[in-house]
Amino acid sequence: MGRNNSGEIAGVFESLSNECSRLRLMRIIDEYLSRNQASLEAYENARRLMPSGNTRSALYWQPFPLCMRRGEGSHIWDVDGNKRVDFNYNNTTLILGHNHPKVIEAVTEQLTRGTVLGASTETEPRLAEEILGRLGSADRIRFTPTGTEANMQALRVARAYTGKPLIAKCLGGYHGSWDAVPTTPDAVDIPQPVKDNTVYFPYNDPEEAEALVKKHKDELAAMVVEPTMRDMTPRPEFLETLREVTADNDVLLVFDEVISFRLGYRGAQGYYGVSPDMTAIGKIIGGGFPVGAYASTDECMGPLQIPDATLPEVASPRLGFSGTFNAHPLAMTAGLTVMREMKPERYDDLAVMGEMMRMGLRKAFIEEGVRPFVGGAGSLFFVSWTDKEVIDHESSLTADRGLFNIFNLGMMNRGVFILGHPNVSVVQRREDIRAAVEAARETVREMKPLIRERAPNLRS
Repeated sequence: MGRNNSGEIAGVFESLSNECSRLRLMRIIDEYLSRNQASLEAYENARRLMPSGNTRSALYWQPFPLCMRRGEGSHIWDVDGNKRVDFNYNNTTLILGHNHPKVIEAVTEQLTRGTVLGASTETEPRLAEEILGRLGSADRIRFTPTGTEANMQALRVARAYTGKPLIAKCLGGYHGSWDAVPTTPDAVDIPQPVKDNTVYFPYNDPEEAEALVKKHKDELAAMVVEPTMRDMTPRPEFLETLREVTADNDVLLVFDEVISFRLGYRGAQGYYGVSPDMTAIGKIIGGGFPVGAYASTDECMGPLQIPDATLPEVASPRLGFSGTFNAHPLAMTAGLTVMREMKPERYDDLAVMGEMMRMGLRKAFIEEGVRPFVGGAGSLFFVSWTDKEVIDHESSLTADRGLFNIFNLGMMNRGVFILGHPNVSVVQRREDIRAAVEAARETVREMKPLIRERAPNLRS
């Protein structure tokens, strides 16, 4: 298998006893190797300098990740010159696609005025107004460099506002890389006293969520949830129950819309018709630059308000958050351009394209005699290699990660780039979707011996 073919792929290979299955897997890997020699060389060089050759774990896969050179519209090119249709867009970030001319023009003009200026700029309140105009649940907003920091500060504001210590979150929910919100309570790198301030409930389980809130209401500052948890969609009444029980028990409801804000003009809260007390957003609002933000009512954002003072006195807020790159001028400029481009009808078009992708994949898989779970909403879609309906963290763990990895390799071999959080952007064309569906069909056909031996439950 070679010294880089470890982890999930090696596990798949070792699980196969049928020679035909092993040969088919080797053929997929060998084709990937032959197409991506320059990426392999870049990876080997990076491994000398960084753990596993990268600084972003989500962009690592076996046997080695690709090294990209440029993007344009709905396509990306790697250092080997391979052109692929993109359905990843930096994990849902580029809703206008790569290198959009209006974004490039706006950012280039901003660069003539400077990169960072050590003070607020004119663009910052313009983007704030654009976003707040979409969020009926918020009066004020603050910007951060990342979605992680947006969630972190939002929950700290919630604690300061309520005077309560606990945070409730979904098992498996991801709200950034910080101590208070591990995806599961068994995280080995977080001290137990920190973990004791977080309580968990299953996504899509309104009864469990309601019981948790009522049990901890006197200590619970906020409940944070992704309206679509990664790619899973909420069952009827789930979000509505969260809204009702938190409101009835003086607990703030925080929507993490770092990903799901792309579902509609008013984000997932507009898409599903449920308004939170506080919203964390990111990704698409930065136009391809690092960004995050959180928004809420005047009252809830009170701990951030700097009191009036008479000179020469200096007043301090209860929470004095700052950051060298908060509201970075390039991110504000690019984000404002994107938001102004994204009129309501464009989200409708995206939803149509997303449904075409989901339906096309389901049809191709059925015709090839396999039945992985295909889900998603709006412009989001995903393929999970399980015969279970993926509705929460527990059901997501039934998916075969090895088959997921091999499917991605097969798709890349056929000129399609998906990885985690697949999505469509406004530059996607019907021919892109047809190409992706056909690539999925051919990849599954190639994988059939592996599926038959490793996951016979996926055969229909």
